[in-house]
Amino acid sequence: MKKIETGQGLPGETTPKAAIISRLEELIRPLVESQGGDLVELQYGRPKRGRGILRLFVERPGGITLEELARISRMVGGLLEVHDVIPGAYTLEVSSPGLTRVLKGPEDYQRYVGRLVRITTHAPWEGRQVHSGILQGLKDDQVCLKEGESELCIPLSEIARARLDIDLKNTGKEG
Repeated sequence: MKKIETGQGLPGETTPKAAIISRLEELIRPLVESQGGDLVELQYGRPKRGRGILRLFVERPGGITLEELARISRMVGGLLEVHDVIPGAYTLEVSSPGLTRVLKGPEDYQRYVGRLVRITTHAPWEGRQVHSGILQGLKDDQVCLKEGESELCIPLSEIARARLDIDLKNTGKEG
């Protein structure tokens, strides 16, 4: 994970967090996309005392390299210096969302069809709260997975968390 310390602002300057996040996304998303990446998630927070922190999770089909993340980090740092969106000092972190990345929106459920996923529901669904299977996609606002020989569809509204999973039993096996 690459960290760059940057950012200047006026002491005591206050801007609503939602407005800062919105402006950051507006500036950063096109830059990341121009580099062939996808801004998966942007997190911004400022503790009561100390530096703020801006975390960007960036990916690209086929994976993203450390060099690409470092380049994006430098570009974002320069962009934020010019636009001065974040009040005060902050730390910028740019990384990949990882192999077990969170699935956030409907587009993720289409993008990762055929991959192993783990879904946790708000309440038990079909007798269980945690489901693992091969993602079949999104059908009528329901996420469908193949668990063994059967297909299970869970309404988006029932999903508390969903993420890609790794099949450790079959890792490294030819098939």
